[in-house]
Amino acid sequence: MDAAAMQQQGERREAPRLERTWTAAYDFRVAQNQKARELCRRGPSLLAVLAVVAISEAAQPRAQPAGRELCSKRQIRIPCQVRFAEAPYVAFTSVAAPSEPQANQTLLVTVVDENSVAVPAAQVMLTEGAGRAVPRGETDHAGRYLFRDLHHGNYELRVAKEGFYEVIEKEVHVGETERAEVTLNHQREFSESVNVIYSPPAIDPAKTSSSKELTSSEIVNLPYTVTRDIRYALPLLPGVLQDGAGQLHVNGSSTREIVDQLDGFNITDSGTGAFNLRVSVDAVRSIDVESSRYPAEDGKGAGGLISLTTGMGDDRYRYSGTDFIPSIQNRRGLHLNTWTPRGAFSGPLRKGKAWFLLVPEGEYDVDIFRELPPGEDQNSALRVGNLAKAQVNWRPSQILTGTFLTNWFHSPHASLSRFDPLETTVDLRDSAYLLAVKNQSFFSSGMLLEVGFGATQFHIHEQPRGSQTYVITPDATRGNFFESSARRAGRQQFIASLALPPLRKFGRHDVKLGTDLDQVSTDESFSRNPFVILREDSTLARQASFIGNPAFEKDNFEAAVYVEDRWSPSDRLLIEPGVRFERDEITRHPVLSPRFASSYMLTRGGETKLTWGVGVYYDASILEVISRPRTGQRTDVFYDSTGQNPLGPPVITSFSVDERNIKEPRFVNWSVSVERRLPSSVYFQAEFIGKRGRDGWTYVNQPSGLFVFENTRRDRYHSVEITARRRFKGGHELFAAYTRSTARSNAVLNFTLDDPLFSQQVGGPLPWDAPNRFQSWGWMPLSWMPRMKAFDFAYSLDWRDGFPFFLVNQEQELVAPPGARRFPTYFALNLFLERRFLFLGRQWALRAGFNNITNRHNPTSVDNNVDSPRFLTFGSLEGRALTGRIRLLGRK
Repeated sequence: MDAAAMQQQGERREAPRLERTWTAAYDFRVAQNQKARELCRRGPSLLAVLAVVAISEAAQPRAQPAGRELCSKRQIRIPCQVRFAEAPYVAFTSVAAPSEPQANQTLLVTVVDENSVAVPAAQVMLTEGAGRAVPRGETDHAGRYLFRDLHHGNYELRVAKEGFYEVIEKEVHVGETERAEVTLNHQREFSESVNVIYSPPAIDPAKTSSSKELTSSEIVNLPYTVTRDIRYALPLLPGVLQDGAGQLHVNGSSTREIVDQLDGFNITDSGTGAFNLRVSVDAVRSIDVESSRYPAEDGKGAGGLISLTTGMGDDRYRYSGTDFIPSIQNRRGLHLNTWTPRGAFSGPLRKGKAWFLLVPEGEYDVDIFRELPPGEDQNSALRVGNLAKAQVNWRPSQILTGTFLTNWFHSPHASLSRFDPLETTVDLRDSAYLLAVKNQSFFSSGMLLEVGFGATQFHIHEQPRGSQTYVITPDATRGNFFESSARRAGRQQFIASLALPPLRKFGRHDVKLGTDLDQVSTDESFSRNPFVILREDSTLARQASFIGNPAFEKDNFEAAVYVEDRWSPSDRLLIEPGVRFERDEITRHPVLSPRFASSYMLTRGGETKLTWGVGVYYDASILEVISRPRTGQRTDVFYDSTGQNPLGPPVITSFSVDERNIKEPRFVNWSVSVERRLPSSVYFQAEFIGKRGRDGWTYVNQPSGLFVFENTRRDRYHSVEITARRRFKGGHELFAAYTRSTARSNAVLNFTLDDPLFSQQVGGPLPWDAPNRFQSWGWMPLSWMPRMKAFDFAYSLDWRDGFPFFLVNQEQELVAPPGARRFPTYFALNLFLERRFLFLGRQWALRAGFNNITNRHNPTSVDNNVDSPRFLTFGSLEGRALTGRIRLLGRK
């Protein structure tokens, strides 16, 4: 073979090799290119130079176009304009590189929802094509997670979070792309797509707080007594109890020790500490209740946190309606009974840019009492509310959200009953609103800045029908109610938080710091007339009168700053320290709240987790308690059996507080829990919670009748809770829990001017103490029953010990301590069937069933007067109730 032929054959052999060389060169990452340049800078050997020159001469005609073409097809972040002089060194390095690429690729995953809002705490999982799983991660405050030390190749990306539909991306080419953005859509009751995957329950390795959650599906599908009031859904959660007044207690805490939030803003009544602001159940996406190990970000409540998160529209117009058909009653003729319409409307203001949500609700009730004379036997109540929200993504990294929530209520004859006739009722007007604005700023470094302002107002006014003397007898009342009152409370809140980019130092650190500034106030006025109490034989037992018509204002400024860190030394261990600094103008001295929580995955597969923590928590200053001395003075005169002769000098009741020596109530809260995934995807959890409170606010009765404010209250609570949960395909679920607990205090009695107790302060179980409680609820399709397979079955069961109460005599003196008697054991079983169907091109849901199907009375009031002829007679009884619900879910 001559020289020309040999050269031609050599070029043919060289061309495929050079093509493979260029492909390998651009398939490797930038670090290898830099390594080649570094090798050249060090000074190549003579052999290397000769090889490079030979390759350069052979590859020169087509190397540069091939390189540019490959760059245009790949998403690797390398410069496409590679200088030709560098190409031979890149090719030579690629040839010399080992065939197995190093595990040093990265992938940054960003998770947002359908409105481009970052989704924190989402579980992110990668699986290599060979089936080898990469350690999972959790997104930070900005919704980002960075995978490190990955091999070049194809992966499956799975992103999930409870309350969202799971997203699975089958092909993610690591080494060709460095970023992946995933959009998680919130779960909806009625989805237009059938190809959706519910995020399965899982043991969250990054969750350290003791918290329970109700999702929108659970709120809508589970039965409870008042489905139009979100507060009645919360007792479905273990540790949450509701008293006879409708207020909530979390793990032994008073409602005043609990912070209530709506989308991050404090909606607690600033005057009383009660949960009075209502929001439609159709607007709520989730409810989180935290009772222990919650971070330094959450303050002003030693008892826990109730956080409501509402929804937002997306790029589709949606609407729904519930209970828009009124019910009729046949009492002294046909009358409207109850009408509770609710609706929800949402959609885009500008697609991909701005959205809105409107959730109006109303309620109109008519109560008719056959025991009262015609014309004086009816009371009506009208309530109207609306939640309006809007979100504008005015920049890709700037999100502005506005919220306006209104409540309005009017009842012209409030408290009408068979024992309280029309003349004793009051005209009750109640209103409240929340106006809030929040801005979120995302930075390319991964930092997230949130700034918000919220304002709440509460107004309540009670006006009697006249000024006749109010008379209380063992059988009923008569005359006009003795008190007219007006109260206005408000809060202006500024919040700001800064989540720093994850730091890498002995693991990963997610640091967050922030501030919370609140101006709170209350404005109250009272006008009171004397009233009398008669015995069974109509003789005078007691006469009460009041001095003056007080009116006053009280305000407070609360300031807090905090910093917290989520430190992950490994993928199985999480340590979360934090500290909160608080001060207000009532206590006038700063307090420090250190907190610590940690979780550890006991098994590598994530089937078992151990969580523990301890922290110091302070209560907010309740203006109603500290302002009680300004509510006036009361005088009581007690009479003998004839009703003519006083038994002694008048008893004067008044309150006193020295505001120079007030301390903030302080709790030490510790807990430990174990979570385990059992066979058949049953999730088991056992948890212990302990609380010790000191410096609590209370009033102590002096012999003179003066009630003096003291920081001497001591509370203690501990509980052991066991839960089991099983979630089925399609989102159906079964849940059961048992709780053994005790809640006690050394100051149980709550002295007020309207209802005084002439006794010394005593200890015992708190009024909401329930030592034993068992709960179960769930909903599931009846597909295994041929004639019922189109129906869903839902139930809720609650069994617990009755609440304790104390005994008094007719002089309002304590004769038996709290806990001497208890209400009967509480038991409620609610059963419902629901059928979904298509009608007029719309999806509908019709439900019918029974609340309290066993017809158990479950009283919430009792005559605790040992001298009363109706002693131990229970009132406010429940009964079996057949109820129905119809819902319009939307267009098919």
